[in-house]
Amino acid sequence: MLFNNYLLFIYIVGFVVIYKIARTFIKNTLVRNSFLAIANVLLLLNVVKEHTVIVLAVLSLLVFLLGKLLLKTNSKTLLAFSLVLIVSLFSIRNYAFIQDILSSSFLSFLNAPILSVQKIGLSYILFRYVHWLLESYKRTIHRANFLTFMNYILFFPSILAGPIDTYNNFQYWVLHSNPSYARSLFFAGISRIFMGAVKTIGMVPFIIHYATDYTQFPASWPPLMALFVSLITYSVYIYLDFSGYSDIAIGTAYLIGIKTPENFNNPYRSQNLAEFWKRWHITFSNFLNAYVFKPFTQLFNWILPSKYRLLVTILCYLSTFVVCGIWHGAEINFVYWGLWHGVGLSINKVWLVKVKPNFNFSNTKVYQILSILVTFLYVSMGWLFFHYSLTQLVSIFKLF
Repeated sequence: MLFNNYLLFIYIVGFVVIYKIARTFIKNTLVRNSFLAIANVLLLLNVVKEHTVIVLAVLSLLVFLLGKLLLKTNSKTLLAFSLVLIVSLFSIRNYAFIQDILSSSFLSFLNAPILSVQKIGLSYILFRYVHWLLESYKRTIHRANFLTFMNYILFFPSILAGPIDTYNNFQYWVLHSNPSYARSLFFAGISRIFMGAVKTIGMVPFIIHYATDYTQFPASWPPLMALFVSLITYSVYIYLDFSGYSDIAIGTAYLIGIKTPENFNNPYRSQNLAEFWKRWHITFSNFLNAYVFKPFTQLFNWILPSKYRLLVTILCYLSTFVVCGIWHGAEINFVYWGLWHGVGLSINKVWLVKVKPNFNFSNTKVYQILSILVTFLYVSMGWLFFHYSLTQLVSIFKLF
């Protein structure tokens, strides 16, 4: 990750100090915005090649201009064209089978090295592109300039793994300065970075090997028991690692006066799977809800009569989490992981609507504890599909 490079970490600290001084004494927002843009590019050049930044700049200019057109025209055709174009470019760079097709066709120029974008946070950049285009079409973007947009796309703390900010929120914190609140954010940022470092550097190394390879447990252990304990450990590992990175990213943004949204809220205390997805990778879940689940809901409501609302919800869960799985990777195991959560959410919905109202014990402490335990175990078992490839899964299932 971005913060594992110690030299780059020193650069970031240096930038934070200089930027804080500049933000204190320079009131011109254009100058501050320009300084942030230069810093974003220089810091990214430590981890990616020059052509990657150039391609991102060109794509960002294209998306920015398309958004400005959508603000003026409100054209569904232009919106559809823009989304297809951007998602297609993302797919070309992320899915090997598409690259193979391009390499053997007259479209091979699309796969040329000069057009390649290293996969540093590319999917998160795609989210920001889609957000910009859709919100421009909805005309919720009330003030926009290319420099702020570029900073939004290339903001170095969150470019790799989020959190996924909204343009309006990012713009507000970049353009507005509140010295007293900025001081509070600064000290909050230090504590968040420390918390994240404890998780990722202090705790993760002790469990990562057991979490990612169940054969690391003693040979005397039955394979199924080793696998079960490994999956439980993987739940702890992925939470510490991911939330730790988010803490560092959020804390770094705080240091320079930008309040980035939260990404985790004690997800393993969730009493059902729907609540889990409101607490886990929150900004990503919000994106899925706004730009995948709701459009699917409108589509299935248009296709099916109103009496099939429960079926519509189930179809939306399954469709949304297939998309979620594909986004995480092109391998089929990620689709299985998405379906695991889609099916789990569907069962949970049926339980909440059809079964739970008939029980009087649903508000008891015992029920709540059991709900948390069942949810945690279900999520933990799902990491099996997330972590292991199809070939490895076939070998694992032979253990049963």
